[in-house]
Amino acid sequence: MQIKCSSCATPYALGKEQIAQMAELFRSTPGAHYDAHCPKCRKTTKISKKQFALNPLYKKMLEN
Repeated sequence: MQIKCSSCATPYALGKEQIAQMAELFRSTPGAHYDAHCPKCRKTTKISKKQFALNPLYKKMLEN
C-alpha cells in the first residue's frame, strides 16, 4: 500500500505485516484509525477504514 506522509509529503509503502495489522484493527474496532510512521521524518499519518477500503483487495480483507 502506497501512502504519502502528511507532514513532509514523502511517499512510502506499507508492508504486508502492517496491512494485516491494519485489517485486524479495523475488524475489531469500527471507529479506529491506523497510525503509519514516516521513515523520513518519523511523524504519523492517520489512515482511516474508509481509505483502506478504497482498494478492492483490502476491502475483501475486511470482509473475512
